[in-house]
Amino acid sequence: MAFNWDFKLGWVLNPNETYNHWAERNRFQVNDTLVFKYKKGNDSVLVVDKKDYYSCNMNNPIEKFFDGDTEFKFDRSGPFFFVSGVPGHCSDGQKLNVVVLAIRNKNTVMPPELSPGYDSPPEVSPSALNSPSSSSSSSSLSVCCSFFFGLMGVGWLLGSLNS
Repeated sequence: MAFNWDFKLGWVLNPNETYNHWAERNRFQVNDTLVFKYKKGNDSVLVVDKKDYYSCNMNNPIEKFFDGDTEFKFDRSGPFFFVSGVPGHCSDGQKLNVVVLAIRNKNTVMPPELSPGYDSPPEVSPSALNSPSSSSSSSSLSVCCSFFFGLMGVGWLLGSLNS
């Protein structure tokens, strides 16, 4: 089951923590939403490419938002670049680079973490988990036969006690 999060962000000049430091402390996934909160009419959010992000170029935005309560949903994995639309704010640090994690295969089986000092278990492919292997079939047969012959032995023992 996948969870999607709303990350709320006060979009201001000179925040207590740099936006990129904040982004590095979080893990963003596809379909998560980034909510920018700012005063409508005094600021904006621009989605830009990498080159425009590093040069603080606001002339070629991919998307523009001016509503003061911008919700941006991550629709793919990879980097996303945001800058303020107010001249001078980007160069003063009002910019954000978010890296969205790649989508993982839902069929991937993750082993539990091991304590230090233990060797890793052998790797098992997901296809091996979905179909019975010859060793699991033979061990199941062995358990079945042991149970059957055990019941026969109990029956024989009970029969000999009643005689």
